This record gives sequence, structure tokens and C-alpha cells, in this order.
Amino acid sequence: MERNNKIFYRYSLNNARHLGEVSLWRESHVANIECKQAIEEAIARDFNDNILDDNCAKSVIDKFGFERTNFVLRCTIRKAMHDGRYSELNKTWAKQSRVADSNFRNKYAVNAHPTLLNGFVDEARQEWDKLGLFNSVHINTSDEAKNYEGKILVLYPDVLKDEYKTPNDQLFLATSGFGCEPNKIGRSVSGYFLSDEEFATFDRSSFYGVIDEKYLPQWAEEKANQLLNVPTDDISMT
Repeated sequence: MERNNKIFYRYSLNNARHLGEVSLWRESHVANIECKQAIEEAIARDFNDNILDDNCAKSVIDKFGFERTNFVLRCTIRKAMHDGRYSELNKTWAKQSRVADSNFRNKYAVNAHPTLLNGFVDEARQEWDKLGLFNSVHINTSDEAKNYEGKILVLYPDVLKDEYKTPNDQLFLATSGFGCEPNKIGRSVSGYFLSDEEFATFDRSSFYGVIDEKYLPQWAEEKANQLLNVPTDDISMT
């Protein structure tokens, strides 16, 4: 299956105009509609003997990626929150998005029977869960953890390409940047991916926060110690 590699643009059209990125927004808009149509085709193809075949959702995710597929599904449910044929779990899931609300457009709503689409969403969520990613449950919420410098952070998975959506690739050692401090005007946080020591810079909003020490893999703690050039166990995770 040929992969759709068009960028998924998460910012609003107004922001795109301000940034001179309208062409990127339009490209993403077209791909969103293509993804919506692919979901409709997959459901029509794979609904047999009153059930959806296995890998129905996976076939769309494999072509369009998690971010776009999940976005289109969330958009569809958010347009029909009153419909009792969608489960409460899926309705709650649909509300979880870091995409601008103005991007949730009627053109992206999947035209399929809600019961079938609810099953499709169930499978899509199961595929996501198989990734075993860190989330807000794994974060240290203490006041001290709000300062990021010298600490191991957890990246939101939507920052990463699908091939790097792994728990290891979510772990990032913050070393500098005004964004390390919560009250500074600057938002940049610089540091290293612990998986391969690649240096990078992100906006502070790209992170869940500091990982809770009880969820920190030993290899990551050791790698952070090496990068900070401090004795073992001296690095602070709180």
C-alpha cells in the first residue's frame, strides 16, 4: 500500500495565513478529505457477516498515519456527540486533541453508520494502545518539576513521525532554553533525544512534562547521566 506522506497541518487556517503557510494547510485539508473517503471505503469493503473484518482501521492508518486518521475520526464524533450509538469512551477520546478547533470541519465527517464507525474507532484506539506510549499518567506534577532544565521530559507523540512513535523516542533530556522555566516569555526547550543523543529544540507545549521517576527506564537515567556528565544517581527527576 502506498503511503500518503502529505504533511498533517495542526494549526488553524488563520495561523497559516499569518505564517505564510496556507499552501501547507490546503495540502493537509485535501489529505484529510482523502482520509475520510478512505475510511468510508474501508468500512464498506470490510463489513461482512455483520462485523468489521480485522485490520479495517489498520489499513487506513498504514496509509494515512495515526495523526490524520485519529483527527478525522475525532472530527466525526465531535460533530455527533448527541448520538448514543457512539460509546462514551469514544466520545471522551474524541475530545482529546491538540489541533485547532477551527480545523474541525464538516467536510471531514465520515459518512458511515455510527455503529460501524464506533467499531472502527475501537480498533483505531487499540492500534494506538499497542504502541505503549507514555502519557499524562506518567508525569511528575509537583511544582519543582515545572522547571525542565536538566530533567527528562516526555514528548507528545504527535510531535514524532509514526516510525518514531515509541516510548524510547518520547524521552528527551532538556539542557537549555528559556522555555525550561514556566514563567519566562521564551518557549524554546533544547536538549537531546535519549534514544540516539540527537540534539533538537521544541516549544515547551510539545511536552507532557517531566517523567515520574517510578516510570523512568534505567537505560534512560544512565544515558542522561552521561550527557550531563554527572555521577550515577545524581541527576534529579523531580
